[in-house]
Amino acid sequence: MKNLLIALALGSVLAWPAFASQHGATPTASEAAAMSHGEVRKIDAANQKVTLRHGPLLNLGMPPMTMVFAVQAPGLLAGLKVGDKVNFVVEQQGSQFVVTELQTAQ
Repeated sequence: MKNLLIALALGSVLAWPAFASQHGATPTASEAAAMSHGEVRKIDAANQKVTLRHGPLLNLGMPPMTMVFAVQAPGLLAGLKVGDKVNFVVEQQGSQFVVTELQTAQ
C-alpha cells in the first residue's frame, strides 16, 4: 500500500508539467519561440508599425484578434504587402508589443 501511494505521488509530480503546459500555464521555451501566424491588414512604414490579424500568440497568452504592432527593425517591412500571410514573433517590451521576426508565409 505504501509503495502504491509513493508511485501515485511520483506519477502526479512527473505528469504536472505536461498537464500545466496544455492548460494555460506558463509556456515552455519551445512554445515561446514558436512563430505566430497572421495576415497583414495595414503597413505604416513611416512609424514602423504593422497591423496584423493573427491567431493565438502562445508566448503572450493572447487570443486571436487584429492589432497594431511596433516593428523592431524597419527592414522587416521591406517587400511586405497588405494581404500577405506572415509568420512572426512578437514580444512585449514595456507597454508595447513589438514584432521581432517577420517573414512571408509560403
